[in-house]
Parts: sequence; structure tokens; C-alpha cells
Amino acid sequence: MQIRGQVTLLLALLFAALIAAEWSIEQQQIRPRFVALERESAHTDMQRVAMALEREQMALAAQAADWGNWADLWRYVAGDNPAFADASLTDGSFKTARLDYMAVYGSDGHRFWLHGPYGPGGEILAVRLNAHDTLEPGWVRALEKGEPIVGLIATDRGPMIAAGSPILDGVGGGPARGMVIMGRLLSEAELRRLGNQAQVHLDMTPWADGRRTKPGPAGLTDDSGSTLSETAEATRIERTFGNRSGMPLVTLGITVPRVISQRGAEAVYVSTTMLAGAAGVVMLALYLLLSRTVFDPLGRVTNHAHRIARSDDLSARLNERRADEIGTLASAFDEMVTRLEESRRELADRSFESGIAENARGILHNLGNAMTPLSVRIASMRSRIGAVPLADLRRACDELALPAADPVRRRDLEEFVKLSAQETLRVLEACTADLDAAASQAGVIQAVLGEQRRLQRSGPVRQMIRPDELVQRSLQHIAASHRERLDVRQAEGLVALEALPLPSTTLGMVIANLAQNAAEAAAQAGISQVRVVFDASLEPHGNGLALRLVVADHGVGVPPEQMPNLFQKGFSTKPEATNSGLGLHWCANTLRGMGGSISAHSDGPGRGLRFDIVVPLGETGQKEEVQAA
Repeated sequence: MQIRGQVTLLLALLFAALIAAEWSIEQQQIRPRFVALERESAHTDMQRVAMALEREQMALAAQAADWGNWADLWRYVAGDNPAFADASLTDGSFKTARLDYMAVYGSDGHRFWLHGPYGPGGEILAVRLNAHDTLEPGWVRALEKGEPIVGLIATDRGPMIAAGSPILDGVGGGPARGMVIMGRLLSEAELRRLGNQAQVHLDMTPWADGRRTKPGPAGLTDDSGSTLSETAEATRIERTFGNRSGMPLVTLGITVPRVISQRGAEAVYVSTTMLAGAAGVVMLALYLLLSRTVFDPLGRVTNHAHRIARSDDLSARLNERRADEIGTLASAFDEMVTRLEESRRELADRSFESGIAENARGILHNLGNAMTPLSVRIASMRSRIGAVPLADLRRACDELALPAADPVRRRDLEEFVKLSAQETLRVLEACTADLDAAASQAGVIQAVLGEQRRLQRSGPVRQMIRPDELVQRSLQHIAASHRERLDVRQAEGLVALEALPLPSTTLGMVIANLAQNAAEAAAQAGISQVRVVFDASLEPHGNGLALRLVVADHGVGVPPEQMPNLFQKGFSTKPEATNSGLGLHWCANTLRGMGGSISAHSDGPGRGLRFDIVVPLGETGQKEEVQAA
């Protein structure tokens, strides 16, 4: 798997683990806290109900105390004020107090007066306390001691909130002569009132004979005696209240919709969803960032390495301008490729030079072997010719031409001439043989040179290189004074070409020759700078392609009558003292040897000179040498 896939999978696993951990934490920690808050709220509601019930008892206690500390009632219970009942213990007083029960008891437990609740038709209903219409023991003790008391009392009409206060003399003095008991039944209206005070919806389940009239839910019971149960939709909390004797009378319950836990579940869901969405966005942002800063640059480096490995093109560069490790890696890779390219070029140049040197040594050896006997023959001929007395023979002939010569002297001169002629004849015969041998040795030398031409048909070393880069490198091989005189331009066609298999060393020498010729011609004409334009294109050649390289200068040009001689050996438009006339001749021979060609075009003096070079991009066939005219 590629690094992009590995990192993407790792990020996905990390974010999935993060979301899972967040969901687990919310399920184990957050949601239970919402549930605990909901339970705590339910217990608080029940506590408010208990406090509302307590406030109701205290209000009844205050109202009973107000009635109990009444001198007229104190005398009435003592029998001294019999008209009190008709004057004060009336229906109006009962209605004003908003009571469901009111009774006046004497110290001995005798009930002087009793009033019950009103029925639907306005009638007064009877109310029986407890099972036998008697007070509980706790109430009896309070009556006997003259102490106030509050609590719930069981009646035949349901539980009743009650308060009792001792009957005193109007100034809080005693002794107490009985007790005033007031109460309100836990009716639907009373439950609503209590619920409104506690801000809850309150319901009631009465007890009968020590048992609830309907079974309650199983749940959690706290220290206050409240029982809490839960369903998916609601939280139910109940609390049982009893009388002064501890007997349960009524169970008050509150049913609260589970809004808090539902909101908590929604919050957990929203939080998890938002975290997942944020994780997705962050993952996408990280992926894009990593793609831009890591994956894509690494991909470019990898593709670049593969491209170099497949095409063997060492001219391409990454040129990553980055300050991070990838930029360092790309720079190091480019530097490595540059060094490799330089090493390859140097190796190719060394190989080419080594081949030339080795070839030259072989040629010199063969030529030396052929020249040694030729030199001997020539020395022998010079020795024989030097032995002929040419000067004496010339004087003898001159003397014989005189008419008054001595006959004896004349006969001796004739004999000398005869002998000299015979000797000269022998020398000429020997020289003729030596000349035949020298001609034979010259044929051997020609055969060596022909063999060398045949060996050259193997072709030059080729290298993958961009033509524009080859032009730049070739111009570095000429003198700096010449380069400064050149205004080099590279046309779009040259720059657009990719790396090609070119004979870089040989073609580079041709380019350098042409550029140097343009600079030298400009210097000879007194031109400070000459523009040279390089252009290139690909064209069909045989069964393949060829590179057409155009080198055009805007210098002095060449007269039309000199154009046919431009590539001849020894011909030059420059002074003979500084030029041998071999440069263009060598260029033509070299290109023809590679299966290519070179041609020149000029519109005349002052209109520049253009060379068209054709270099096949592969093996060539027949190679021919440009002959001198």
C-alpha cells in the first residue's frame, strides 16, 4: 500500500477511535450525569411537596392557635359562655376559615362542637376521625398536656391535614381547657393547590388498612423515604406520609417527563455527530494539506525517478523550491542526477577521447610501419644520386663543346663522359626500382587510411540530452573573448524539444566551431557583438527521425562566389596566418560520417550566414566524406 493510503487509513482509524472514545465517555459519564440531574430534580420536587405540606400544616396551626387563644371560647368550654356557639361557631365562621373540618374538644376529650365539609348540594357532611371517630394517642397526649400539634389524620373521607391548638384564656394563659382542631382534606383541589406551590403535578394514592389501594412501582428509595422509578418516557417519584402514630396514610407522587435525560441524549447525539463531522472536516483538511505538502511532492519525486529510470533522460530536474525535508530530498536528488549526468558526459567524453587517442596510436603505428621502408628508399635514392659526379660531368661536357680541344684531352673527356653516363644509367635504374618501392609503400599508407575510414563507421557515442542544453554547454568550450562577442538567442522550437539521443561530444564540437567562426568573423570586421540564433525541429529521416539544427548569425555574411568553396579543405574567409581552413571541412566530414549533413546559406556580404545541420536520431547507413573541390 502506498504512503497516501497508509496515512489515510491511519487518520481514519485515529478519528474513528476518537469518536468511539468520545461516544463511550458520553455514554459512561455525560448521560449518567443528566440522569442523576433528572433524579435530583425529581427529589427536589418531592422535597418542595413535603415543604408545601409542612407550610399548610403550619398555616393551619397558626389559624388554630388564633382560635384557641380566645377568651370567649375558653369560657365557653368552661360552661360560662353558652351563647358563644350560636354567636361565633357558625357556618360563616367555618366558610371564612376555608376548612373541611373543625372541632372543639374539652380537656376530658368531650367534643363540644364539630363541623364537617360541605357537600355538592351545600349540605354539611359528617367526618369520622380514624376508625372509631376518636383521636390518636399522640393527639390525646397533646390534648391532655395542652400542647399544639400538627399532622395527618385518617378520616372516612380520606387523609386530612390537621392542626390542633390548646384553648387558652386569650392572653396565652391557662390552664388549657381543651383543644381546637382544624383540618383540610387532601382533595383534588387541595392537591392542585399543593402542586401549584411546589410547581409540580401532584397525585395521591391513599392507604386503607395499612395497605396502599394500588401497588406502587418498584424503584430506588432514598433517605427521605422517597421511591424513584423510571421508564423511557418519565421519571416517577413517590413518598408516603403517615399520621402521628407512624401509620402510612397517603402516598403522594410526581410524574416528570424525562426531558433532561432526553435533552442529554440529544446533546450527546449532537455532540457525537458534530465531532464526527468535525473529524471528517479535519481529516479532509489534513488529507488535502498532506496531499499538497507531502503526498504530491513525494509522488512527483517518485514519478521523476521512474521517468529517469525508464527513459534514461538525465537532463530533467525536479526544481522543488521548498524549505522542508522534501525540498532537501528533491535538491539532493537533482544534485545527484546532475553529478551522474556530468559523470556520464565526462565518461562519454573520456571514452570518445580515449577512442580517438587509441585510434590515433594505431594509425601512427601503421603509418610508421609503412613510412620506415619508404624513408630508407628515399635515403638510398638521395645517396645514389649524390654519388653521381654531376658537376664534373657538366664541366666535361662544356669543355668538349669547345672546338680547339687537345685530342688527348678530348679523348680522356669522352671516356670520362662515357663512364659517367654508364654510372648515371645504373643510378637511374636503381632509383627507378626505389621509386617503384616507394609507390608501393604509399599504397600501403592509403590502405591504412582507408581502413581507418571503415573503422569510423561504428558511429559516435550518443547521450540523452536536450538540444538547448547541448547548445549552452557547447558555447562554454569556446574562449571567453569569443563568447562575450556573441548575442546568443534560443528560439522557441529549440527550447520546446525534450531530451534526444544525440552525439553530444561530436555535435557540440560542430556547434562550438560555428559559434567561434561567427565571433572571429565579427572581430575581423570590427563588430563588437553579433547576434546568433539557434533553432531546432524534428523531421522524418529514412525510417526514423532526425534533428534539424539551425545556426544563424547576423554578421558579415559570405559573398555568393565563395559559397561553393565553404566546406573545402584549406578554404577560409579569414587570414591564412590564423586559420588552416580545416574547421568547416572537419564539420562536414564528421556530420557526413554520422549519416547527417550540413549546408550553408547567405544572402551576401553584411546579411549574415545560416547553417542547417541534420543529425539522424539513430543508426545511419552509408557514410561518405566531403571531398575537396
